Amino acid sequence: MHMARKKTKKPVRKLPVAQVETLQTVELILAIARDQFGEVAPRLGDLFRDVADLYAGHWPSHEACAVTYHNLSHSLDVCLAAARMLSGWNRVESARALDQRYFLLGMAAGLFHDAGYIKDKGDHAGDGGKFTLVHVRRSMEIAKKYLTQKKWPPEEVEAVVRIISITEYSHHPDLATLFPDSKLKTMAQMVATADLVAQMADTDYVQRIDDLFAEFKEVYEFENSETLSRQGTKVYKTVQEIKDGTIAFYEQFVLPTLTNLGRMDRYLADFFADGRNPYQENITANLSGHLMDVRSQWRRIGDVLTDLGLASSEQIASALAKQQKLVGKKPDPGKSFNSLLREHLLPWFTARSQEGRCLGDILMEMQAVEPKSLAKGLLAQMLPDSLYASLSPRELHFLLQASILLQNICKGPWILGVVLEMANEILDCEASSILIADLEEKEMLVALPTGPKKNVVYGKGIAMDKGLSGWVYRNGQPARVSNVNADVRFDGGMDKNIDFITRSILAVPLHVNGECIGAVEALNKSDDNFTQHDMNVLAILANMLANVMVGVLCLQTTNP
Repeated sequence: MHMARKKTKKPVRKLPVAQVETLQTVELILAIARDQFGEVAPRLGDLFRDVADLYAGHWPSHEACAVTYHNLSHSLDVCLAAARMLSGWNRVESARALDQRYFLLGMAAGLFHDAGYIKDKGDHAGDGGKFTLVHVRRSMEIAKKYLTQKKWPPEEVEAVVRIISITEYSHHPDLATLFPDSKLKTMAQMVATADLVAQMADTDYVQRIDDLFAEFKEVYEFENSETLSRQGTKVYKTVQEIKDGTIAFYEQFVLPTLTNLGRMDRYLADFFADGRNPYQENITANLSGHLMDVRSQWRRIGDVLTDLGLASSEQIASALAKQQKLVGKKPDPGKSFNSLLREHLLPWFTARSQEGRCLGDILMEMQAVEPKSLAKGLLAQMLPDSLYASLSPRELHFLLQASILLQNICKGPWILGVVLEMANEILDCEASSILIADLEEKEMLVALPTGPKKNVVYGKGIAMDKGLSGWVYRNGQPARVSNVNADVRFDGGMDKNIDFITRSILAVPLHVNGECIGAVEALNKSDDNFTQHDMNVLAILANMLANVMVGVLCLQTTNP
């Protein structure tokens, strides 16, 4: 008799991060379609699947997309931005609302608008950057052939092709003549606007300029850079030249183009409906380094932001008025993060400085250790090899980005908030906070919160002898809780006061030179299962944040 073989569970294949992000973007677009039209048109689903196959190299006519700047991710970002503009437009301009047909035409144009970078089947020369100067024409041809084969009505095929044509920004066609249908014109303006805005608002924009330069280098090789220069094409010699020209590119090209397209990007604020425009915020962040370093030494930052269309004169005036009210106002030590650092951490910091320098300084002064060896030891202490090996490329990328951002702490504590928001994405959680121990008030002060209730909880205190953050501070040990209702250390008082439900918590101590000064806390992981690995990632970030706080203290003591 044969025994039944026990079925083994097949391991779940983990999708690459890029593929996960692609699926998430598609889902966001489909959600907008359902919200606007009550359904997802079958043709839209076919479009996403077929264009994904095109970029993956599954079409018999084309190779897989090999360029890394104008790829599927960028095309989907353009579609998402255009979909959000349409939603904002329909909310504000209800009498001229765009129906599902226009939405579908816009999505098709957005998906195909950079397909011209993809090489024909059998073409193994270069990656596709060689098509930079002709990619729009090639994109139009690919879209027209596909849509015709799919039996789209000829007038709709022609509409998609015309929308793609205006993403060739070197030409300035009369949009009213090109699009007699005013609603189609509006949709076309949104797609072309989304192409520029999605590019400039990409959180990896500065880093991705390297990818853009690689495409440029290829077209220079295939077309001859000297010939292109004589024909009037701008030829960049280095990637740094592109980066240094970011402000000029935005001011002299992007902004005028957005204006010519009717500033459709303003409807993004109507989509988000809370007065914010995250795209504009990201663009400001991407340009901020250039604004501070290149322009503000000659002009006020408010003037620069206004001229670049990143803030209105009314917003600047309001900000200046608020700033004026704060002048001369003595900060409340129980509420202000910076004053808390001054009044409670500064005495500790200066006392430690008087008692003795750090061990590394003493060892190097004694010539007992070389700086290189000390650095190696510090890295091994903060990031052991075993932990380093366990970090995913996405997590390593996050830590690198955080490190780069934190170097700009002199620009304001908002940098810490940006890093925490990034941490929320990495940890897949709803909110996070930096809590500082206020020794006089005997409470953990919520110094820097993120999440849906950040404006409500900022500056509030939690008794040191209550709550998980207090336990972490008192014990100097991390803690993770999947179900707060089953943990006696959790105190729900704050939740009741701010109308928030905490389900799960991860908290790590904030140590400076071995002394605990507070905690970093993450709340509500999507599956409520914070892992040991999550704890390790947050602990590394806490070390980085603690070092930055010491830098802030040094800055305050040298610049009273």
